[in-house]
Amino acid sequence: MENHKNNIKCAYLLKGIPISPGIAISKVFVLQDEAVKIEPTVIDESQIEGEIDKFKQAVAKAKLELRTLQTRVAHRIGEENAKIFDVHQLLLEDSLIIEETISSIKREFKSADHAFYDTMEKFQHTLDDSSIDFFQSRIPDLKDIKKRVIKHIQGDRTDYLNKLEGSAVIVAIDLTPSDTVKLDRHKVRGFATDLGGRTTHVAIMARSMEVPAVVGLRRIARIVNEGDRIIIDGSKGHVLINPDEKTIQHYRKLREKYYDIETRLAEIRDLPCITLDGKEIELSANLEFSDEVESAKTHGARGIGLYRTDYIYLAGSALPTEDEQYHEYKKIVEKMTPEPVIVRTMDVGGDKQPKSFTIPPEENPFLGWRAIRISIERPDIFEVQLRAMLRASQHGNLKILLPMISGLEEIIECKAALERAKSELRKKKIPFDENVELGVMIEVPSAALLADKIAREVDFLSIGTNDLVQYLLAVDRGNERIAYLYKHLHPAVLRAIKQIIAAGHQEGVWVGMCGEMASDPLATLILLGLDLDEFSVTPTSVPEIKKIIRSVDYREAVRVANKALEFSKASEVERFMTKVMRQKFKDIKT
Repeated sequence: MENHKNNIKCAYLLKGIPISPGIAISKVFVLQDEAVKIEPTVIDESQIEGEIDKFKQAVAKAKLELRTLQTRVAHRIGEENAKIFDVHQLLLEDSLIIEETISSIKREFKSADHAFYDTMEKFQHTLDDSSIDFFQSRIPDLKDIKKRVIKHIQGDRTDYLNKLEGSAVIVAIDLTPSDTVKLDRHKVRGFATDLGGRTTHVAIMARSMEVPAVVGLRRIARIVNEGDRIIIDGSKGHVLINPDEKTIQHYRKLREKYYDIETRLAEIRDLPCITLDGKEIELSANLEFSDEVESAKTHGARGIGLYRTDYIYLAGSALPTEDEQYHEYKKIVEKMTPEPVIVRTMDVGGDKQPKSFTIPPEENPFLGWRAIRISIERPDIFEVQLRAMLRASQHGNLKILLPMISGLEEIIECKAALERAKSELRKKKIPFDENVELGVMIEVPSAALLADKIAREVDFLSIGTNDLVQYLLAVDRGNERIAYLYKHLHPAVLRAIKQIIAAGHQEGVWVGMCGEMASDPLATLILLGLDLDEFSVTPTSVPEIKKIIRSVDYREAVRVANKALEFSKASEVERFMTKVMRQKFKDIKT
């Protein structure tokens, strides 16, 4: 197809949601499910119950997956077309299949995937031998179920991910945290996915890796081939597949221009983050991995406003030990000392499914058993993590952050767990900072409304806008169909943020923001004017946000914020802020 703007010609030009700026020019690596591979494995008698449980959990996950898929199909192309999944559900509930698989594990000491595969093969051969068309037509359903359940038993696509050779842009329908944590991040030049929104996992990952990314492309995984040439414009949301040489040269020039702007911004790296009239702002960085500390420092971050510890739990099949976690946290704290490092306790669940312990399938996992709810119910996991954090606190300025708090009861339980962890270390005479600060993420509407009472219980508040916006606006941030409704400049969101900041200050605690909104230049003046104490942003956003803050009077930002709060639509706020930014900042990347 042809795009007449700039006379650029290419085989395909797709438009999606820009989630990480920059331009990538590389080859394509298509991430897709491989065919089912079974390694015949003889298990010990002691492993039987574990394999049976693994099988049952896989069936439960497959059922939930099918219900979600059926609902989506019914919504898009009608209830009648969605009925095909009724057959799949019936197969998963077939007592003969379930009993035969469990019996095979018990009698023949087969692994769960091997036992289920053999059972399904027997059923398939029975249908193959039938001359009745109805039974013949069920074979594809049987194959689909076989692959679906075995995928859940085996749990990941590690082998396929390891096939990435050389640098490439990752193209996929979607990327899970378990997928991305296994990628060789030195080889990834960018991401392009069919699904996703601005605050989904792949968006956060792309920004933390400092690579361009576009999501919500709907069909890219179907039309590209392994090895195709691809250009990603992560600022505009454009993806070009198999472009001609003229187009490639054009984008190389744009890439040079983008890096020139970055170079100019880097000149203010070591300057303080302070407004023209003297108001100082804490400007920190968000981290996904410990090895990103250097990037945070290079870009001029004062400290670490959010270190997500989730990947420690997603990277392996066993729970991380106290020592493993301690060394990981210690590494970051020592590199950043004397600046603060805010370490968030485990926030798995939702789209982050660990392999080290089981999270039962749920109808709505983002509203279910996740984050602090798991920690409170699993003190064997939570208190190990707290002890590791406390031990690391002796090496610098570590603060502990609790995610997904919805009420005071949870804070009280967490503080009790923290005291137990401290007591355990005291008994063993292991040193730690007795005055380590404790904070709460405000990301649930109930917590926003209770911010004043929560502030009395802790040392600081950190606004997590990714989930707060999702829950306030009732918008699934991973659903590309309604991604346009996810607006962090929505008037309701701005009012909630204003209330949270005021409540925190009223109780004498500082208030920061670690959500993706803090990295958005369009939001910077509003947040500054609302008296936000700390911005914690992606490392690459630090210079840009610092440039904006250093270029204005605090009083001017207050006027901008008050004006933004007068609007009744997100689109009005966006237009107003775009106009303000274009008038004041000619060379900013946005």
